[in-house]
Amino acid sequence: MRVIPVLDLKAGLAVAAIAGERDRYGLLRGTPEGCNPLAWARRFRDQMADARLTDPPTLYVADLDAIEGQPPHLELFSSLAGLDLLLWVDAGVRTADDVPQLLAAGVDTIIVGLETVSGPDALAAILDDAGSQRVCFGLDLKNQRPMGDPKASWGTDDPFRLVRRAIDLGVQKVLVLDLARIGTGTGTGTESLISAIRQESPTSLELIAGGGVSGLSDLHRLDQARVDAVLVGSALRDGRLRFTDLRPRNSIGPEPPSSRPAP
Repeated sequence: MRVIPVLDLKAGLAVAAIAGERDRYGLLRGTPEGCNPLAWARRFRDQMADARLTDPPTLYVADLDAIEGQPPHLELFSSLAGLDLLLWVDAGVRTADDVPQLLAAGVDTIIVGLETVSGPDALAAILDDAGSQRVCFGLDLKNQRPMGDPKASWGTDDPFRLVRRAIDLGVQKVLVLDLARIGTGTGTGTESLISAIRQESPTSLELIAGGGVSGLSDLHRLDQARVDAVLVGSALRDGRLRFTDLRPRNSIGPEPPSSRPAP
C-alpha cells in the first residue's frame, strides 16, 4: 500500500486544509518550507528517496481555486512535474474540455471529482480522451454524504452505487475521500464503504483513500480494507507519520526495532 503526500493549494500557495471548510484554510507556516508548494514537493520527494521506497514518488495536489471554478495553476503543475514526481491533480475538472491543458502541464493522473464533474456522460468523455490509466474518479463525500447533487445527474446519491456506475463507465482508479475528515486526525471513517467497494469490484481496480489519516493505526485499518494507496497531508507535514516508518515497497507497518529511526 502506497502513501501519497498531499498539497492543498490556494492562490498558488500551500494551505492547511481543515474539515473541508475552505474559507478556514490558512497558509502553511512554522517550517522552512512555509507556504511554498515547490519546497514541500522537494521535501516529500527527498524523504521518499531517503526511505528507499521502490514505488515512483507521487504527489497529490488539490487546486482549490480551480475546484471553485477559477483557472487552474498550470505553470505550477509543470514546475511540480519537473521535480521527478508523478503528479495527481484535482483541478475541478467538469468536462473533457478541461483535460488537454492538464495533460500538457505534465499531470500524470487527473482526478475527476464527483463535486465538480458534470455527470456520467462527461466522465465517459474524459475517459475516452485521456484514457482510463490517466483518470481517477473521486468519490467526494462530506460527513459520508456525496457532495453536489448526484441524484440529479447520476440518478442516485448512494456512494456505493455511484462508484459502481463509474466503474461501469470504464474507471480503473477510485479515490474515496470524506472532506469533513481532512486535517482532523480522526481517521477516514470510510473503511466499511471501501471494503464493500473492494468486495464487489474487479481485482484490477486501484482503490485510494484519504482524509483524516494521523498515523500507522489508520494505515493498518485501511490496509485491512485492501486499499492500494492512501493520501496523507498534515500527518506527514508535522511528523506524526514518516516515510521511514514504512516498510520496503511503501507498504505500511513498522520496521524491525533495530532499524527504526531514532525519535
